[in-house]
Amino acid sequence: MIGVSNEKTDIIEARPFTFSGEGGDVIHALKWLPPKDSIRALLVINHGMAEHIARYHDFAEYLAEKGFAVYGEDHRGHGKTAGKEGTLGFFHAEKGWMKVLSDIRTLHLLAADENKDVPVFMLGHSMGSFLTRHYLSLYGSELKGAVISGTGSHPAGLLAAASVIAKIESALKGKTHPSKLLDTMSFGAYNKPFKSDSATGFEWLSRDNSQVRKYVEDPYCGFISTSSMYEDLFEGLKIINRASCFRGTSSKLPILIYSGTADPVGGPKAKGVKLVYESYKRAGVEDLTMILKEDHRHECLNEENREAVFSDIYKWLEAHLAG
Repeated sequence: MIGVSNEKTDIIEARPFTFSGEGGDVIHALKWLPPKDSIRALLVINHGMAEHIARYHDFAEYLAEKGFAVYGEDHRGHGKTAGKEGTLGFFHAEKGWMKVLSDIRTLHLLAADENKDVPVFMLGHSMGSFLTRHYLSLYGSELKGAVISGTGSHPAGLLAAASVIAKIESALKGKTHPSKLLDTMSFGAYNKPFKSDSATGFEWLSRDNSQVRKYVEDPYCGFISTSSMYEDLFEGLKIINRASCFRGTSSKLPILIYSGTADPVGGPKAKGVKLVYESYKRAGVEDLTMILKEDHRHECLNEENREAVFSDIYKWLEAHLAG
């Protein structure tokens, strides 16, 4: 277990629960709760692509020990919401991106109802950061602050071309067809800078080999997503990269952008991360912070010095509790 103090409270366990998503689909989720009388704030976590919410246990436990109730769902096509290998990597036959966004909305309202009168924060990592950026443009005024982790920016031309490929594959091979082509173009390309130390194809995630091994050995991680999920993802990326999406985010919402300088999702020298920061700045967001961790790869929360990463994020959350 991870903490910044030698003193240890009772072990905080992840509590599983389910809720009904749009259309009645069952969404599996976890929550980490401090003692009821010690809850000071709420954090909703949106995980990334080809992973699941249980991977955030150590970070969630760390925050719960400090009075944060932490909630997160397995997105459609992921983890226990997918349920089994054959349904991994598939959002929905129609408007999958918006359905995942709707699930996040439901979880947010449910968690807030269970923890009344406390500030609500949201954290999104990787694909979860893209979903979170869209969510902030719609409901950001209801939040106390947001953390955007492992994010990036995508050129319109590249998105358009990738979207065409996804649509063609989906039409020719079916919406549930695992797209090896698009997987190679995305995850495969991400690992190229680390080919000298590549043993698994996922070295781009972290410098901590034990964390990479855990990911590779996890049956709910690293799967090949379907053509239709990529189609949904690319449509979502088109939305969040528009100036209107940044302008739709409340100027009063505090935002922390957190990434590693060696994260391929953020681009060379974190160029894409900086573009996101500048876009929010131009949109008028008043309380905007960017932390770029030198040589950190995609999953800062699973890096070699993750205790320091936990502390960075906690300090930012704590500083915005009273504001």
